[in-house]
Amino acid sequence: MSPEEFDSLINNLKKLPGEFKALVEKRIELFALEMGERITGLIAHAMYRVTGILFLSVGLILILFAASKLVGDLIGNEGLGFILVSLPIVILGAMFFLRRPRSMVMATRDKMLHQFLKDMQEQLSQFDDSEQGGQNTGEGSSPGHQADRESQKQKE
Repeated sequence: MSPEEFDSLINNLKKLPGEFKALVEKRIELFALEMGERITGLIAHAMYRVTGILFLSVGLILILFAASKLVGDLIGNEGLGFILVSLPIVILGAMFFLRRPRSMVMATRDKMLHQFLKDMQEQLSQFDDSEQGGQNTGEGSSPGHQADRESQKQKE
């Protein structure tokens, strides 16, 4: 190696920490921009849904008001019409308010647990596959691991 090449190599090695720092800064900036874009998208979707729910709520209120007037006219007592139309809504609201959503919580928890276990199983199978592809060092060759591998081969 000539002295000029050696000096060039030394200069490039001296520049390496600065370039690495710049790369890390650019990665952080890119991550921040991507997160900002995702958050903006979430906010836009949330506002769109809130606006839709608002219009649906106003429409439902107007329909209920018209139904109350109609029932009141049919039975001859407008106040009783409003009570009869609002009573099922009040009962339904009380049921949702007073009842704990255990079945909903349990179902969500079960789905999350199932997905977690599925992901863990996939990661373990990928790890076992990569271990089998390389040199067998004796690790992971216990009877339990061998039985798992045999059962996965039978499934395929």
